Amino acid sequence: MEKNDFPVCLCLTGKTIQANLAVVERYRNTIDMVELRADCLDPAEKFLIRSFPEKARLPCLLTVRRESDGGYFTEGEGVRLVMIAKALSYAKDDASANFAYVDLEEDFRMPAIEEACRTFGTRIIRSKHYTEGMPQNLDEAWSRLAEEEDEIPKLAVTPKSAADLSRLIAWSKTLPQRERLIIGMGEYGFPTRTLARWMGSLFTYTSAPRDDMPIAAPGHTSPDTFVSIYRGKDTDEKSTLYTLLGGPSILNSLSPFLHNTAFRGKGKDALIVPLPSESIETALENMKLLGARGAAITVPLKEDILPYLDFKSTDVQKIGACNTIFLRDGGWAGYNTDADGFERSALEFLGREDFKGLKVTLIGAGGAAKSVALSLYRKGAECVILNRTISTARTLARKYGFVWGALDDRAIDIVTHYSDFIVQASSVGMAGMTQGDPLEFYEFEGHEKVFDLIYKPVKTALLARAEAAGCEICNGYKMLCYQAAGQYRLWMGEEPPVEYY
Repeated sequence: MEKNDFPVCLCLTGKTIQANLAVVERYRNTIDMVELRADCLDPAEKFLIRSFPEKARLPCLLTVRRESDGGYFTEGEGVRLVMIAKALSYAKDDASANFAYVDLEEDFRMPAIEEACRTFGTRIIRSKHYTEGMPQNLDEAWSRLAEEEDEIPKLAVTPKSAADLSRLIAWSKTLPQRERLIIGMGEYGFPTRTLARWMGSLFTYTSAPRDDMPIAAPGHTSPDTFVSIYRGKDTDEKSTLYTLLGGPSILNSLSPFLHNTAFRGKGKDALIVPLPSESIETALENMKLLGARGAAITVPLKEDILPYLDFKSTDVQKIGACNTIFLRDGGWAGYNTDADGFERSALEFLGREDFKGLKVTLIGAGGAAKSVALSLYRKGAECVILNRTISTARTLARKYGFVWGALDDRAIDIVTHYSDFIVQASSVGMAGMTQGDPLEFYEFEGHEKVFDLIYKPVKTALLARAEAAGCEICNGYKMLCYQAAGQYRLWMGEEPPVEYY
């Protein structure tokens, strides 16, 4: 299969045929086929299913998914049988006017339906959905789906951890070549969707992001996201793969957009995808299984990676955290581009060449804060480091001769003294993670300049409160861009393109 031939299937979960057709038109230039989720249709609309393929003018997959399989159909099996039979009946000579595929569950064995499909050229996708986890024995689950050579087996599972994902990927590599669909649902299954080719899947499923049209399954992207951000049409398993490592919150990261846009712009046969991981050991195992050549690393793994590095850059050694790795001479080489990224973006924000003469409050003492602390030290700032765990703040502060303290209302006076520039480098306020304002005990006076490393949401509670008090504020988007440019330079061995700036 050529790279640009990989099919994108849009799942349609609208309540009416007309609503579904409208979505087809919106995505027609991006998609190759559609799945009509007839279980989502209003009752009266179910009589119109048969005409849908001819109206859609694309290969169509019919699915009537039961609630027990993650769908919306709650009536009896007899009703469902009639719906499927009517939708497939009266096959026309023009195959494009018939359903090209029908999804039948492993326990839905109806010889009359199956024979009609084979007679009129409708391919059967034989499916099993594990919405609450993964089967203990994947081989056994698969063997029931793969009994018929002319059917397309589809196994959809829900990995609950990166270790589950590792088991799924490793198992998929043991299967003989045949048309198939292997899908991981949910946060930890997300890589199986962006890397559908790597899993040997026949196509990938996507959904339309509309309030009145629910996502068809956990972990779906939109067709545009799959094609544009994750390069689903112009990369394949021979492309150079990089990953973004961190907790599930990385699924909200803009890093894939930045890097993949740059890769495409420079004609690089490469892509980066998020790989949610609860441990660095499992993350590295999954990278090995997928053949990844490098990674961008974020919380909470920036420090955990250190024992696995065969080479540590000077900044990694000084900071004690790593945000970039790639394979070199058979081992992992580790670098840190966060300090430079923060330095460049913060000095632009302040309109300065250094931090000399500034009294700075740094909130947090984790991997990101360690990079900020090095940059502040290099450029001459006076700094206090505040953290919930005071011993961690003390350890970091002592490296650079900074002051330290607890992140609570006892620190009001010290923040007031170190208030020229306030840098928020913890995860508090990040979308999908800990919500809140880490400096809620401090009342801004309006002269402070406030920088929050978080960029999603665009304006955290801290920044909103500071702005309301008259402070100049800046989020971490430009820092993200500058540190990503540094990663590109390391991975590709050339100057980063304008897409990062």
